[in-house]
Amino acid sequence: MIHNNAKILTVSTKGGVGKSTIAIQLIAPALFELSLGKSISFYECDDENSDSLSYGASRLVNRNLVRVDTPFLRDELLEIMLQEQNTCIDIGGNKSTTLVLEALDSSGAIHFVDLAIIPMLDGEQDGLNALDVYNRLRNMRPELPILFVLNRVKDIRYVEHQFDNYFGDIRGVFQNIHSIKDHIEEKDISNYIAISESDMIKYSRRFGLTVYEIATQERDFISRLKNDGMVKADLTEAKLLSFKHFVERECRSYLTNTLMPAINIIHSILRREA
Repeated sequence: MIHNNAKILTVSTKGGVGKSTIAIQLIAPALFELSLGKSISFYECDDENSDSLSYGASRLVNRNLVRVDTPFLRDELLEIMLQEQNTCIDIGGNKSTTLVLEALDSSGAIHFVDLAIIPMLDGEQDGLNALDVYNRLRNMRPELPILFVLNRVKDIRYVEHQFDNYFGDIRGVFQNIHSIKDHIEEKDISNYIAISESDMIKYSRRFGLTVYEIATQERDFISRLKNDGMVKADLTEAKLLSFKHFVERECRSYLTNTLMPAINIIHSILRREA
């Protein structure tokens, strides 16, 4: 499927829930695949943090920083939405969330968004903040597709136990007054994906690349490791090659088992909206 004009937001009022990680590690590869290998536009709307700069070696995205505390924000966001290219907009937390959502609403740019993604962790406040963002988006545009991302899942088999702030208490012990599924529209309850926790996210960032890129690269570290005299000549280099081989193998597994199922869900939503 070729899609050249998809616009995806990642947004949460709460800091530290992995918005930028989800944007660069999940949304960017999803849009990159739709672009058939062409770099996508990536806008970071945050005056305080520039997390995407950690992925300086990545070829998936053309990174841009958007000033949030400026009277030109409405015009800039509308211009971004009107550009015909696959685009990820990563909105910072706290004050940045409020300013950007207000600008999207007042400019009408929200009506060009194809999908809004709300990342969240498993704490009670995470659920309350995610529900607050959901309600803001629904008030701005009732038909907007919204997808929750349950981030840093410890064990996918027990995701309902860990994220009872989303599913409600399946143990039957606590009241579900704060669970998201009891306060969102019926059509949105199943709109979630679970992203397992992995050290590969951390290691890929240190290499300046995404997990997707490390997993899909064509590099033979073992042949280089086995070169005559390599190990004896430079033990440090040998250890680095061995570690790169390990990371590449684990990234491939993470891409297959965690990221690709999530990417396929994003593609399915975009197909429905096309």
